[in-house]
Amino acid sequence: MILPSPADIRDYKRFPLTLTLVLLNVFIFILIFSGHHSSLSSSNLLQEDGLTLSGRLYYQYLKDVPAKTLYEKPEWTHNMRPENTEQMGVLGAYALRDADFLKVAETSTYRGDDIAIAAWKKDISTFRKQYQEQLLFRFGLSSLEKGPFSWLTYQFSHSNWIHLLSNLMFLVVIGAAVESLAGSGVLLLVYLIGGLAGGLGFLLSQGAGTVPMVGASASISALLAFYCVAEIRNRVRYFYFVSPMPGHNGFIYLPTFMIFPLFLLVDLANLWSTPEGLGSGVAYAAHLGGTVFGLIGGYAYRVGTKGVPVLTKY
Repeated sequence: MILPSPADIRDYKRFPLTLTLVLLNVFIFILIFSGHHSSLSSSNLLQEDGLTLSGRLYYQYLKDVPAKTLYEKPEWTHNMRPENTEQMGVLGAYALRDADFLKVAETSTYRGDDIAIAAWKKDISTFRKQYQEQLLFRFGLSSLEKGPFSWLTYQFSHSNWIHLLSNLMFLVVIGAAVESLAGSGVLLLVYLIGGLAGGLGFLLSQGAGTVPMVGASASISALLAFYCVAEIRNRVRYFYFVSPMPGHNGFIYLPTFMIFPLFLLVDLANLWSTPEGLGSGVAYAAHLGGTVFGLIGGYAYRVGTKGVPVLTKY
C-alpha cells in the first residue's frame, strides 16, 4: 500500500475541515447504517432458480424490445442461450439491475410455465418494495426516481465498516494536503462538487441500472486530482506499508505526478476492463467523474494564483 502523505496529519488542528468531514462520515454511518441488514437476501429472486427464471424472462423482454436491448446490449450478451442455466443466471442478476425492465416486469407477457411466471411476478412486486425500503437506496444515488438530496447524501453514506474506513484513510491524508495547500473553503468545494461530478459520471455509465452508489470515493478522487495539478512541487512525501516489520513501512519522496499511475489511471483501466453492469461493486466511472472535476479545479486554482508558489513546510 502506498498513499500520498505530504502533510503531517498528527497536527490535526491545522486541518479542521478534514477532521470535520471524517467525523461527519463516521457519525452518519453509526447513526444510520451501522447494524443495518438487508431484507433482500431472503428474496426468491436472488436464489439460483429465481435468477435463472429472471434471466430467461429478461431474454424474452430483450428480444421483444430491440431498441432497449440490455443497455444497448453489450457484446458479452450476444452469444447467450436460454437453455444455458449458468448464462441465464448471470442475465437474471443483470435483469434485477435494469430499472426499465422492473417497471414493466409485472405487466409484460412471457412464454413458459404460467404458474411459475405468476409466482415470479409476485416475487418481483415484493422485491421492488423491499428494494426501495433499503437504506442504501434511500440515501444512495441511482437512476431510479430520486430527490435532489441524493446527490449530497450519497457522498456521506457507506455500505459497511471496511468501505467507510478505506475511504476515510484516503480522505485524511489527501484532505489534509489540500486543506494545507489551498484552505478549508477550497477543500469543501472540491469535495462536494467533485462528488456531484462523480455522481454524474456514475449515472451516465449505468444507464437504467438500479444499483445505488454510496461512498466518498468520487469526492476523494477529485481531491487527489486537484492536488496533483495544483501542487507545483516536484516531489512530495508518500507513506508506504508492506508489513509492520522494520524497514517494510515508512516515508519516501516521489513526484506529485505519481498520483496518476498509482490511483487515477487504475480507475480508467478497471472501467475499460469490466463488463458493463457486472462490475466488482466499485463505481469506477464515479471516480473518473470526480477526477475530471479535480483536474479542472486544480488547473483553475493554479491559474487563479497566477503560478505563484504556494509552499508549506512539512
